[in-house]
Amino acid sequence: MNPHSDSVTIQEAKEIIAQEIENLARRNKEPEWMTRIRYKALEAFERAPHRDPIISEEELLKFIAKPEIAGVPENIESLDDLPPEMKALLDRLGISEVEQKYIAGLAVQTDTGVIYNEFLKEWEKKGLIVLPMEEAVRRYPDVVKRHFLQMFRADESKLTAYHTAVWNGGIFLYLKEGLKVPFPLHLFFLIQESALAQAPHIIIIAEKNTEFHLIEGCTAPILLKHSLHLDMTEAYIHDRAKAQLTVLQNWPEYVHTRPMTRARIGKGARFINTTVGLGTGRSNIANPKYWVDENGYVELNGIILGQKDWYVDLGGEMYLQGRGAAGINASKAVIMDDSTVITRGVIKAEAPRTKGHISCDALLMSDKATMETYPGLVSRVDDAELSHEAAIGKIREEELFYLMSRGLSEEKATQLIVKGFLEPMLRDIPMEFLVEIRRIIELAVSGGM
Repeated sequence: MNPHSDSVTIQEAKEIIAQEIENLARRNKEPEWMTRIRYKALEAFERAPHRDPIISEEELLKFIAKPEIAGVPENIESLDDLPPEMKALLDRLGISEVEQKYIAGLAVQTDTGVIYNEFLKEWEKKGLIVLPMEEAVRRYPDVVKRHFLQMFRADESKLTAYHTAVWNGGIFLYLKEGLKVPFPLHLFFLIQESALAQAPHIIIIAEKNTEFHLIEGCTAPILLKHSLHLDMTEAYIHDRAKAQLTVLQNWPEYVHTRPMTRARIGKGARFINTTVGLGTGRSNIANPKYWVDENGYVELNGIILGQKDWYVDLGGEMYLQGRGAAGINASKAVIMDDSTVITRGVIKAEAPRTKGHISCDALLMSDKATMETYPGLVSRVDDAELSHEAAIGKIREEELFYLMSRGLSEEKATQLIVKGFLEPMLRDIPMEFLVEIRRIIELAVSGGM
């Protein structure tokens, strides 16, 4: 995008958004109540504040007017149509041709996809509903209406207003009371369409005493056509439910991502949210929020690989509202090249016997890399236990020397130390993803991404 091209007025941007709303309403055969929510957000867009440290308001309006990115083919009909650097990376990661087709969005209707859909139909009878968001709006309007945008306001910021107006793609996940899903749900097939969408909306509803593990995204760089990605997740984890959400991100380097996540955790419920950010894109700014009821527990884990001149600013606010509620916000960052990583966790103890801990560990791999950490602990009660720890350091010479004396090259020794540093955060990730994640870490550390 040429920064010197004609600027876009807010009025022009609103006209473009209005056109997009009409297109989405028509394409999705959308009920009128949802289209009304979109138009209301469009009205809020103009007056909503814009406080992004990287994208100025002027740039945002340009993204809205000219969202496409040059160099990504419009119609990918075979793997040969992929950009050469993308194809080369998929080959270097050792990803099979079948999987490469999924990543390129070529194989959504293959046998595996059909089998997966059959399998979901079987589980639907037991009370598990997994649907593309557009379909859920039509099939379960009452449930969606009760939950859609209940934890966000469209007028909070220009980005929330824009997301609400043009959301497209995303997942609706519902578990009926007492249902325990004994295997991880890989939303690889359903997420393909969302991966190409600019603003997917995800709603998760886990009724009382349910259990699930949802894995979202894939480890190969997602072929995004947009330079600004605005996903929103709203999770309702009811009493005594056990929920796990693992998000794997590997964004192309031209994408700005602004993930928005909020969750309510009921009495005695557990919610573990792990994000593995292997490619954070040009900039990634997020501040998820969690409200935790009596004896509820929330754990926010983040793995961040900072490369090139990327800018990552990750927060996380936890409100311990019920007696005995607990929260952990832990991040591990490997920061290379000229990248900047900022972590700012906040835990607010608002009820007796609450516990919270923030930890930020960073490994600096370059003299030009920057790490900042801002832990915030706030207590409104006198018997809360809140703590934080932060450690920023470089690879120790003696560690390298020891491994190299055992016959490893400096590159292999460095890769081993970095993988060892990150490994504790990867404990709940299925093996097929781990293989790719470890390979991406190796490539990044050796400068081969």
